[in-house]
Amino acid sequence: LKVRVVRSSPPSSQFKATFQESYQVYKRYQMVVHKDPPDKPTINQFTRFLCDSPLEAENAPDGPECGYGSFHQQYWLDGKIVAVGVIDILPYCVSSVYLYYDPDYSFLSLGVYSALR
Repeated sequence: LKVRVVRSSPPSSQFKATFQESYQVYKRYQMVVHKDPPDKPTINQFTRFLCDSPLEAENAPDGPECGYGSFHQQYWLDGKIVAVGVIDILPYCVSSVYLYYDPDYSFLSLGVYSALR
């Protein structure tokens, strides 16, 4: 399992390159886990809910390498995204906003793993 942190707001090039794959995992999660109809988890809804952020990106010299702001913590297995933790990294804390995963990998308990990580 590989973990990659990509800035979601403003969207980094890595975020843009994986946007569709990440959205498809979210859509499947919403439909299987939350029983949403196929037309409910739209790209616009996904973007408003989990990508747009009022936080300003900041790279402080004494801060984390990725900087402060809003990120998607992508969990990769065998070359594909299997889970995404939506997080805000702030000077004194990390806030977990949401986590979604590919339901085919529910046996991995990725929500528990991400919380302990």
